[in-house]
Amino acid sequence: MSIVLAILKWIGIALGGILGLLLFALILFFLVPVRYYAACEKREGKMLYSFRFSWLLRLLSLEKRNASSSLQLYVLGIPIKNLSEGKEKKEEKKKKPEGEEEKKEEKTAKSSGGEPPEKTTAPPKRRRKPEGKGTEKKNIGRRKKKKRFSFGKVSSIISIVREAENKAALQRLKKEIVGCIRYLAPQRIRGRLLIGTGDPASTGLLFGGISLFPFAYQKGVQISPDFDEKVFEAEGYIKGRVRMLYLIRLFIRLYRDRELRMLWNTMNQMNEKEAA
Repeated sequence: MSIVLAILKWIGIALGGILGLLLFALILFFLVPVRYYAACEKREGKMLYSFRFSWLLRLLSLEKRNASSSLQLYVLGIPIKNLSEGKEKKEEKKKKPEGEEEKKEEKTAKSSGGEPPEKTTAPPKRRRKPEGKGTEKKNIGRRKKKKRFSFGKVSSIISIVREAENKAALQRLKKEIVGCIRYLAPQRIRGRLLIGTGDPASTGLLFGGISLFPFAYQKGVQISPDFDEKVFEAEGYIKGRVRMLYLIRLFIRLYRDRELRMLWNTMNQMNEKEAA
């Protein structure tokens, strides 16, 4: 009996330790921020950029460096997985010459002692368009696709927005979005930006829009227009951090808001009626 109790005791200690580690990891996940870094620079006439998302003193990090075009996952600074490996293989297959398959066929024919296959160009076959029910169904589908945009839908959205209850919900949603953008905004910005569209009028309009954003007035940021030539040059970096706890609290606040849920339901009902 004492042996069984000792075994159960050690099993309980092991389970408690595992649960404690999971709870500690969960607390770290919520409280420790995810830090992001992005930079761009111009070398030999080429724009190079890099970025990094790191967590817990770079215990886990996702990086793209200037020297390489691949996105790499690191654990304690050790590369673990190349996340853009599949895309690189697809690009390599696309870059292969078209005559490579023909050369392979010629080599196989020579090695077997035969003659290489002659190139034959078959005349293109003309497909007859089926007539009847199939074409009618296609035409009906095209008409339905064309009727997706309607002024009635726009007017119903405007009427929903104008309602007093929905106005309060939209104001609350706008407030949350503005607060989220301010929270996600980088804490440090340094760099130089030179933009020119080639037209003085459009360049002035573009810089008028840029001046509305607060990052244009931070220290270390130099933004200058070129009214004569079409040019785009950017050098600098940004740094910031995001806590998952804030995003979860934001989601809970939006989900618990009764007026926002009612607005969401009315929008879904309107979409279902339009689809029907």
